[in-house]
Amino acid sequence: MSKTIEGALRQGATFDELLTSLAGLSESGKKLSVQIEARCVPYMKHTVVGWVDGPPSSTVTFVLSGADPRGEAWRRFTLSRKDDGHYELACFPTPFHNSKDPLSPGIPPSSSRRAS
Repeated sequence: MSKTIEGALRQGATFDELLTSLAGLSESGKKLSVQIEARCVPYMKHTVVGWVDGPPSSTVTFVLSGADPRGEAWRRFTLSRKDDGHYELACFPTPFHNSKDPLSPGIPPSSSRRAS
């Protein structure tokens, strides 16, 4: 399912738009469902800047960077697998102010097989 999800990720899309594109996905007859963690709700107007794979030993499928609407700060979001076909979008509410590498501190994009 991660390849299918990755195909729906788009730089510049808001997280609201990302959820809409994920809602229409299915694989092997199973429809994808994504729930939003409560802390994530205030940041759904952030735009997707980039993403990397989650750690292999974790349920996190992707770590995404989101820019606030003014472009002054970035937050990290995670898309985690809860069970077969069910995922959760979560957010670290602490802002980062690093326009050169909005995924740091954290997982550096160069450590991923799929850096955007």
